[in-house]
Amino acid sequence: MLDIKISNFHLKDIKNELHPSTFIINDEYDLLIMRLPLKQEETFYADNSSFIFTNDSYFYFDKDKKEFIDIKSIKQVYNILNKKIDESLCLSLEIFSKIEEMEDKFYENIEIKGFNKKWFTLKNQLIRMNRVLSKTIEQLKRFILNYKKEEDFLEINFHDLLEHLERAQRNSTHSLEKLDALYNFHTTNSNEKMNKTIYVLTLLSGIFLPLNLVVGFFGMNTSGLPLTKIENGTFFVLIILLLSAAITTILINRVKNKS
Repeated sequence: MLDIKISNFHLKDIKNELHPSTFIINDEYDLLIMRLPLKQEETFYADNSSFIFTNDSYFYFDKDKKEFIDIKSIKQVYNILNKKIDESLCLSLEIFSKIEEMEDKFYENIEIKGFNKKWFTLKNQLIRMNRVLSKTIEQLKRFILNYKKEEDFLEINFHDLLEHLERAQRNSTHSLEKLDALYNFHTTNSNEKMNKTIYVLTLLSGIFLPLNLVVGFFGMNTSGLPLTKIENGTFFVLIILLLSAAITTILINRVKNKS
């Protein structure tokens, strides 16, 4: 049982689920808060693990019971953090795999439905994750530096935790770079499709505008118009329209094949 008085200020930090990672050294105790990204369905949440270290023992704050539990040794601190850090590493790899799947679909010209929404969701998750990991890595380094001279400190174990955190951060940073590259590729693709659509519309305008003028000309109450004094004049007009439609179809198909 924790028999020393914890500062109200520190207790408030411990009970605050949004508090960032921190390592605080005091005369009577040291406080370590490790904030880690953990998976929650299709997204993630940031989970805090809070510890109090005294001269006699190590204590873990149980968020459900709202009390400190004596975990006896630094090994138990490592075990608690190791499990959660492994989850964070797996989460970063899972997001990285999702982005690679999107990348493969782009290379195979498979349409990604709701790309902008998926892109924004992943981008937002990765930025938040990177921010959490950066602060946690910084504070874990301070903790290792201050405790590595202690007789019972598991320096190799905690350096392993640090390496896993740094790997998770590298994964998230690399994922952000891939996301930006995908967005640029998607934007370029969309612009090319838009340009081709505008090109086709320009072709259609170039073909049908003169025909509209001809139709308007034929509709005027004038004499001596082309094809009005020859047999089957209307038939010839229909042939011209059909030929124009055929030429337009061929041009559109060529544009599609090039894309």
